[in-house]
Amino acid sequence: MTSVSSYKSPATLLEELGITEPQDIKIEAIAEYCDATLVYEPLKGCEARIIGHGDRAIITVNSTSLRERQRFSGAHELGHWMRDRGKVAFACAEMVFAAEWGEENPEVRANRYAADLLLPPPMFSRRAKNKEMTFATVRDLAKDFQTSLTATAIRLVELGSLPAMLVCYELGKRRWFTRGPDVPQFLWPRSEPGRYTVAYDLIHGSAQTEGSVDVYADGWFEVRNAHRYEVREDSIRISDRFVLSLLWWKDERQILDLG
Repeated sequence: MTSVSSYKSPATLLEELGITEPQDIKIEAIAEYCDATLVYEPLKGCEARIIGHGDRAIITVNSTSLRERQRFSGAHELGHWMRDRGKVAFACAEMVFAAEWGEENPEVRANRYAADLLLPPPMFSRRAKNKEMTFATVRDLAKDFQTSLTATAIRLVELGSLPAMLVCYELGKRRWFTRGPDVPQFLWPRSEPGRYTVAYDLIHGSAQTEGSVDVYADGWFEVRNAHRYEVREDSIRISDRFVLSLLWWKDERQILDLG
């Protein structure tokens, strides 16, 4: 179990290191500050791994990956070092970073640690304020923070100015979803998207609709009178297995009426 003295939250690390801007979040330097050396080597079968002994650790990140993936992989393994020190070594495949955002487990905790470190709420909120909840916005913010689309989209849903939800489908089935603070708990997305949604078209190989579009809410939610309302949808395919869907509302009254 991680000792109290060895654990430091992302917010504490950033404060101690005097980091206030995204471009100053250097994962290599932060890891070294936490007694973990980050190195880059070609890896097969995983994106990153960590091996710790005593008070030191080596984090190896796949040198052939994109820089955004490398940064998140390094921060993810640092999360293991902070939260799971003294347990078994971790080797994390690429799928972990897309799939493990749902129920609580060590991989989800490490993903959350990485998100809090690379996408700090105070910095992110200022940049996301009054922005539309679209993947165009996500791409702009991901460029600023040098982070993956998945992690950045989750942050936008959590801290953006409009009510929104992010849903991840793996091979056509809902893997996980997260809702913003203004979206009621009763709203759960369908286990499979409805036929007249962009996500359905992507899953079934149809031509992709670019950008955010209005779709009937019953394609996403099985609640009474959903067919009378619309929701904005922006869906993209991020791999052969995964489709991400951003759902959002410009008019919050529509959410309340769905209830």
